[in-house]
Amino acid sequence: MRHLVLLLLSLIAMNAPLAQSVRTPEPGSQERKALLDATRAPLEQRLRQPVLFTVDQLNVAGDWAFLRAHLQGAGGKPLDFAGTPFEEAARAGFLSRTYVALLQRQQGHWAIRAEAVGPTDVAWANWADNYGAPAALFDH
Repeated sequence: MRHLVLLLLSLIAMNAPLAQSVRTPEPGSQERKALLDATRAPLEQRLRQPVLFTVDQLNVAGDWAFLRAHLQGAGGKPLDFAGTPFEEAARAGFLSRTYVALLQRQQGHWAIRAEAVGPTDVAWANWADNYGAPAALFDH
C-alpha cells in the first residue's frame, strides 16, 4: 500500500508542471486588447459592420485562450445579420447573440483555432480534445 501511495504521489508531482493555471487578463490590459482584436477583426469583415463584445468569459492558459462573449453592434445596438452568412439562421431564430472562440498564440500573435457565431448549444464542448487546448480553459 505504501508503494502505491508513493507511486501516485510521484505521478502527481511529475505532471504538476504540465498543469497550466488559468487566468483572466485585466480589462484595459494589452493582452486583453490583443485577444479581442484578434477575434473582432475577422468577425467584422464577415459581418460587414462594427462588433462590440460584452465579455462573459476570457481565460488564458499558456499559449491558449478561450473567449465567450455577447455580440453587439455599434453603440451597443443589436447586430443586423442582413446580408451576412448568418442572415437565414437569424431570421429563423436559430442564432444566439453569443460568440465563442479558441485562440492560440503563435509566433507572438493570437490566432483563431476555432469559433462559433451565434451557437445555440455548447459548440466548444470538444475543443479541448480536438485542438489539444487545456480543458481548464473552458471550466472557469
